[in-house]
Amino acid sequence: MSRLYGDKENIDSEEVKNFFSDRANRDLESDLSIVLFQDKENSEQRHLEEKKLFHEHIDVSGKKVLEVGCGIGRWTEALQDKCESFLGIDYTEDLIEIANKSHDYDNCKFQVMSATDINDDELLIEPPFDVIIFSGVLMYINDDDIKLVFEHLNRIGAQDKKLFIMEPVSRMGERLTLKDFYSEGLEADYSAIYRTEEEYMELFKVLNYNKIFADDIFDDLSDHSETHYKYYVIE
Repeated sequence: MSRLYGDKENIDSEEVKNFFSDRANRDLESDLSIVLFQDKENSEQRHLEEKKLFHEHIDVSGKKVLEVGCGIGRWTEALQDKCESFLGIDYTEDLIEIANKSHDYDNCKFQVMSATDINDDELLIEPPFDVIIFSGVLMYINDDDIKLVFEHLNRIGAQDKKLFIMEPVSRMGERLTLKDFYSEGLEADYSAIYRTEEEYMELFKVLNYNKIFADDIFDDLSDHSETHYKYYVIE
């Protein structure tokens, strides 16, 4: 049970997976609460605000979209009638089961697959992908593994791909790592990495991007003094 400041401490990906499997099987207020950790009203507000920002920056018309760490597939409704196809991957079987039960569209697929072990030949929708989404996922992936994930995306993303990334970042000028930290609000041990903005910009270099736009999000929905949410549009 630790709160670690500054140190680059790894977290256990299997424990993160078990955490989300447990949430998927709890009797929560809504499916959104499984992955957004807030009550039904605030989860819905956050969900809508995030989609609104996405559509302001990215047009998915006729595009192939990949979401890495798709969870319950909450992006599907906002994209399915606009994009050519949507593929959501997640390594938590229980979340993918919810996604498949909740969203039945011919152009949308969900698949159990780890972000760090993307197998091109096994993807249910053939690459390359024009748009790639991460929403609150990188915080659960260690630094070296993020570099591996981004190298995968360089391979399966279109040459002019765009990425939409939303993550909580540290307010404190140094990273905060929660490692097996018991959260009373979540009623579980919880692990996550809250990097600084500078650390994310360094990691993004692996993507060989041409330009990047970044801004704050959810200021009115967050009561955390040590972290805040930020989104990035990378192309």
